[in-house]
Amino acid sequence: MLDVNIAMHGIFEKDEKMKSCKPVLKILLILCLFVLMVPALTVARARQPEKIIYDTDMCLDVDDVGALALLHALENKGESELLAVVFNEVHPSGAPAIDAINTWYGRGDIPVGIYKDSFSKPDNSPYLDAVAKFPHDLEAADAPAALDVYREALAGQADGSVTIVSVGFLNNLNDLLLAEPELVAKKVKKLVVMAGLHNDGFNLTRHDLVEISKNVIENWPTPLVISHNGGSIHSGKVLKNAPEENPVREGFYKYFDNSFKGRSSWDELAVLYGVRGIGIVFEEITDGTGSLPNGYVWNMKPGFRSHLEHNISDADFVKIIDDLMMMPPAKLKETVAKKVIYDTDMCADVDDVGGLAMLHAMANKNEVEILAVCFNEIHPYGAPAIDAINTWYGRGDIPIGIYKGSIDHPHDSRYLEPVAQFPHDLDSKSAQSTLEVYQQVLREQPDGSVTIISVGFVNNLAKLLKNEPELVAAKVKELVLMAGTTDGGGFNLNQHNLSSVSEYVIKEWPTPIVFTDPGGTIYTGPGLKDSPVENPVREAYYKYFNNDFKNRPSWDQITVLYGVRGLSDYFTMGTTGTGHLQNGFEYQIKDGHRTFVKPLLTDDSYAKIIEDLMLEPPVK
Repeated sequence: MLDVNIAMHGIFEKDEKMKSCKPVLKILLILCLFVLMVPALTVARARQPEKIIYDTDMCLDVDDVGALALLHALENKGESELLAVVFNEVHPSGAPAIDAINTWYGRGDIPVGIYKDSFSKPDNSPYLDAVAKFPHDLEAADAPAALDVYREALAGQADGSVTIVSVGFLNNLNDLLLAEPELVAKKVKKLVVMAGLHNDGFNLTRHDLVEISKNVIENWPTPLVISHNGGSIHSGKVLKNAPEENPVREGFYKYFDNSFKGRSSWDELAVLYGVRGIGIVFEEITDGTGSLPNGYVWNMKPGFRSHLEHNISDADFVKIIDDLMMMPPAKLKETVAKKVIYDTDMCADVDDVGGLAMLHAMANKNEVEILAVCFNEIHPYGAPAIDAINTWYGRGDIPIGIYKGSIDHPHDSRYLEPVAQFPHDLDSKSAQSTLEVYQQVLREQPDGSVTIISVGFVNNLAKLLKNEPELVAAKVKELVLMAGTTDGGGFNLNQHNLSSVSEYVIKEWPTPIVFTDPGGTIYTGPGLKDSPVENPVREAYYKYFNNDFKNRPSWDQITVLYGVRGLSDYFTMGTTGTGHLQNGFEYQIKDGHRTFVKPLLTDDSYAKIIEDLMLEPPVK
């Protein structure tokens, strides 16, 4: 800042006659400088992040996707804080798609609420299902009601601090207004509604919602601003240059039938105003009227009802919007791929195949690194079938080990031989022993970094533990066992007379063991009917069901889901009680030592997560 004393000295040192005026002029100059600083201080105060709730009909059109991308970009710049997103359409992929976009931007914990009622003619979407395949952890069945999300989000904010940007129907807002009028009046600073000013033909009328729109516009207690421009402002074509992992890119790509074009930017303009206000970009019109097709007319009034016009060219808007839409996540969460060894009895049942398909899909998303696959059954086509699946996914170099001992009454398989006819370059005779594979792979990994996911018998693990107890203790972070704790260990811990072997592993294993039992009522697999016939995972399910596609329980897939993603929002951990095996051995459930997972989601939600991953194609 300018040193006033130095400045004054320079002014007066040449004119001694003015010395008597020095104090007065000094005060005047200080006052002038203060006046000049006031606007800057005011702007600094105004740049507190705008608290936003985004109410969207993200479904039929794609500008809602662009607008949500803008909100994340503006938050990256410190201009806004996205408190919640609520969905005013009824498409089942709406909540997961929104959550996928939030997750991409590193904000997967933003609350997402959905409209819980129904529409007589709900809209289809050209892109929601595709966007919902991107990483997320919220399904429609588990999403809270929009009204509940509004209540919680508003209650936690300062009075008069929240701007709601509505770019769809007003059904959620109507529910909120009817249920919580005082909360609205107290917490909401402004409501921005993207809609036509006169006789709107979509947002204020579609799904027979015109009377609901009338109620909101007529009775909303705080300022309501209509944003009705954007039709001639075509943005989004630039997303062609965004990363393929970006779900916003996918939304526009699928909307334009696997191409990239510019789309009208109605919703993006509503967001720009909602966050940045008038600035030099918009002009707020506070006279005139607005109207609905049912005959309702409302008057504009300063500080209460108004609408927007814009002061810059369409091309200038496109530049602003495209630049924000192309802004990457502020910092993608440091996703360190989990290091996994998959130990499987892929033979009698087919869920092991689904589990391996999931691992490859999650490896495509950089969630996991598949270090090796070990086969704990004895079947001549086990190793080549596993290698065929790995080869299909472009990972034919993953080490595969087989159990070289013997077991009582080995199982036959309906699908291993057919799957082994798919391209591969490993047969059982040339396969290494699982002990050799475990030794080689574990020695190369950092201490405490490897998760072993076991979805079969523990004979491989017992041999590893007997021969390399110190290696196990040093390198293995966690052992995830597909087995029950209260059913005697079920099939996996007792078949082939292996109860005593299972007892040895549970008793002596030096790092945490997590048991996973859910899956028996979670049915997956029929969707593979639509996957390419060259896919060996499809072939396995087809042959397992005698040349048909049917549902199969997902025990092993649930184990993989926990093994890679942990508890997340999928599970809680059981840390008390006892477990037992069929031979009478009992063990204590204890936090950090021997625990078990408990499901949080519905069976249908798990099934969708699993099947979406199983249907994920190889990365090109």
